[in-house]
Amino acid sequence: MASITRPTVPLERAPWSRRAILAAGLGAGVSALGVPSTVRSAGAGTAAARVILALLTVLGQAAVRVASAAGVDMAPLPDRAVVAPVIDCATLLQRDFSRVIDGPARVQSAADEPATAERAEFCLVKGYVAPTIQFELRLPMKSWTGRYLQGGCGGNCGVIMSGLAPRCDTAVAYAGAFAVGFENSGHVGGDGVWAMGGQAAREDFAFRAAHAFAAAAKAVITAFYGRPPDYSYFQGCSDGGREAMTETQRYPSDFNGLIAGSPAFAIAEAMERFIWEARWGRDARGALVIDAAAANLLHNAVLSACDGLDGAMDGQIDDPRLCHFDPLTLVCPPTASARTCLTAAQAEAARKLYQGPVDENGRNLFYGGEPYGSELSWVERYALPVAGGAMFDEAVKNMIFQGTLDANASVETWRFDRATFEALSRRGSLYDARSTDLAAFRDSGGKLILWQGFADPAAGGYGLPDYYQRLQQSVGGLEATRRFARMFLIPGVYHCGGGYVPYEEDLLGTLVNWVELGRAPDQIMATAVLKDGATRKRPVFAYPVQTRYRGRGDVNDARNFAGRAPRRAPQDLYDWAGASDTR
Repeated sequence: MASITRPTVPLERAPWSRRAILAAGLGAGVSALGVPSTVRSAGAGTAAARVILALLTVLGQAAVRVASAAGVDMAPLPDRAVVAPVIDCATLLQRDFSRVIDGPARVQSAADEPATAERAEFCLVKGYVAPTIQFELRLPMKSWTGRYLQGGCGGNCGVIMSGLAPRCDTAVAYAGAFAVGFENSGHVGGDGVWAMGGQAAREDFAFRAAHAFAAAAKAVITAFYGRPPDYSYFQGCSDGGREAMTETQRYPSDFNGLIAGSPAFAIAEAMERFIWEARWGRDARGALVIDAAAANLLHNAVLSACDGLDGAMDGQIDDPRLCHFDPLTLVCPPTASARTCLTAAQAEAARKLYQGPVDENGRNLFYGGEPYGSELSWVERYALPVAGGAMFDEAVKNMIFQGTLDANASVETWRFDRATFEALSRRGSLYDARSTDLAAFRDSGGKLILWQGFADPAAGGYGLPDYYQRLQQSVGGLEATRRFARMFLIPGVYHCGGGYVPYEEDLLGTLVNWVELGRAPDQIMATAVLKDGATRKRPVFAYPVQTRYRGRGDVNDARNFAGRAPRRAPQDLYDWAGASDTR
């Protein structure tokens, strides 16, 4: 286990909060923002469906090599006694799970899965929860420690995933301490046609599937080991992050601890951004306005303008909300080569993408636009200008409006006005998870880690801080919130993984130590392999504590950074058309 220096926060810089909550020295582990999760499905559906699934799980991974989990500081799990099975794996086929409350289920297969170099030996259980929630559940044969981990889905789901974000946590999940389960949200195929099948199908995706499977999985675990899990955890990103938030809001006693990464908690309203970028990111011929050369030029210019705002010239922007850069400054003069500057059309498109969707009066229709620093991801296969059209056809037409839009509706005809926004928001309200009423979750002793990459081209940089601010208002302030919910914003990272600085950090071990030992995570250690092959380690502190360079030494060495609390409590509420609707 690599050792790290635990920076401390100069508490005198935070007169607005108690000293106790801002001590940043406990340190935890490391997290990873990884590659696309493995998926299993009876059919992933159309090309559009595959785009949608990948879009919300791996936006833009090619710009920088993803860090190897081998270099990540992992938090050791607390020691627990091993619990042996009380029945053979195949015997689960003979057990009746049809009377499980909230999760009537049928086991369709149960077979030994031999150990590999990366995984422990499991009893692999496949089945479904009524009516159509397919699942896979892996039960350790020789090493179970009384823990259950349920993974979230991504995109519009319709597949059974098997990986986690951060990526390094996947290895921890399958090492044998956890029983591990995934489900497909009640439908097959990552498109939006399933939503045309009725309200029950939509409710399964919106909130019921994760809860129903949790009930069924715990029943199967109890049958296999003769006892229920002592601790239950949930970890998801993108739609899986939304599932985690839904669990805290609707089913507060399902899990002891949850990790909600880059959560799509305003999934309907996010379509405004997807459509906006598909509209402005392509020209009349359908070609990308901003090509790879222009994206690289923009990215370098943004870094040049904003890299030093955090006190270190290290090739990353710690908080893109503080960056202000006008792409018009890069417009080519009449005699310049287009390789060294932007066309007027490219500069205007970049301004639109940074701005995000607005109505005719300039009112924001979502939590801003692309964060500064995300430019290299704009030309990836799953970037919003590239895939926004597929999202419109499947998520907007089918999943939200269920075929009621005009047959000629398209990205080009969509109206960015208040009436259209309200119709979209109202029709898609079932899928949202914006409620801050977490009193029951808090009172049950639950713990929640919220995180996202701060260069996330899908989530942007404003939505999650806005939610965390509203949560503070709901539960009685920052100190009260930090007792059960903490947020980490990882610089340089894209949507659930990758990035121009592709940090990883162990959030699963961090959460387990918080739940089981009471070690609240004041910081995590992020690790990235850079383009030159160097390894960078950087502490990331629980918001709002900021990471600051000490002024000298290698910027890749975590010991040269410390935490600093802001002088005043952040005010992160974002003014947009949906601000008054907290659902």
